[in-house]
Amino acid sequence: MTGLQLVRSGRQVQIVPMERPRGDQPYVSMLAVGLCGTDVQIGAGHRGDVAAVLGHEGIGILHGVPGGDRMVAFNPVDVRDQDSILGHSFDGLFRSWVPLGPELPLSALQEVEPLNPTAVLTLCEPLGTVLYSWELIEHSAPAGPLSVGVWGAGPIGLLHVRRATDLGHDVELVEARPERLAWVANHSRLAPTHLSVAGHRTPRPVDVAIVCSPRPAMASAVREAADALRPGGTMVLVTALDAMAAAPTFVDATVGRVRRHNVCGSVDPELGMVTAVTHEGKPLVVTGHRGTSLAQLHRAESVLRADPRGYGAVITHELSLGDAVDVINRRLDGRFRTEDGSEIVKVVVRFPNSGHHE
Repeated sequence: MTGLQLVRSGRQVQIVPMERPRGDQPYVSMLAVGLCGTDVQIGAGHRGDVAAVLGHEGIGILHGVPGGDRMVAFNPVDVRDQDSILGHSFDGLFRSWVPLGPELPLSALQEVEPLNPTAVLTLCEPLGTVLYSWELIEHSAPAGPLSVGVWGAGPIGLLHVRRATDLGHDVELVEARPERLAWVANHSRLAPTHLSVAGHRTPRPVDVAIVCSPRPAMASAVREAADALRPGGTMVLVTALDAMAAAPTFVDATVGRVRRHNVCGSVDPELGMVTAVTHEGKPLVVTGHRGTSLAQLHRAESVLRADPRGYGAVITHELSLGDAVDVINRRLDGRFRTEDGSEIVKVVVRFPNSGHHE
């Protein structure tokens, strides 16, 4: 039986046939896969990840294991080796069938219950990372309502906005594209209290700054977030911050490596939450993480189940594989609008359930 996969070709993706795993090898037949900002950066050549097939935010049906078929979500970062990442260092989920094996063991899957629409469940992994970030914030920020700034209005930034709002915090969203801010303003389920254009925000101190900007914009976003934070405030690095990007803001440019000490649900209070000093002498707590735990994926499912429309509002395009190719390639090309002018925020690709053998 022949299936389909999206394969990178230069800085685009194209549909290529694939064969279903043979024999008794366990595999997952994909139902829906979300396009992540990291996928866009890899596909656009802004990162050196080698996977030919992108995608790590997905829902599918697991086959070939004791206990029968079941719906599962994926935990993409290997707890044994944080540099082994689904859709980064080995092929990801934008394909009809995903085989299990040494790189993707059964332990990387979290069973989930069906939800209508299924596309919302693709948010389990990104929302799990948001919940992880808030666990870290709870270790460093004072209790009670906080002033929270989120830099970057991509899907992960908007999920952070939604979660912070749910927790009762005063939220500001800072984004470079006025067009994206206009889109957010028209979606009340996602709109925070304050909307600001990056580089032109009204001075407003924040207790917590969550930096979700893509890598090319990280240096300027970190600089602006550090300026906005109160002394002793907490900065969460959602995206990797290399030494060159950290140097304009922090005295010790190795601060960006803090994320590597909180991995797959762990919290390292010493190396994973460091006091960093800006060049102006302001002390800040800097933290971040890589991956999620299965428990965090389970919590994310519960949050989504309680408010599927609220969190699901980030999904702007739910498409078949054929219809998704043009939209995905537009994003890889740096464009944020479809041919008809609609804003591309979160793309989810649907696959037919082709897991049952004929």
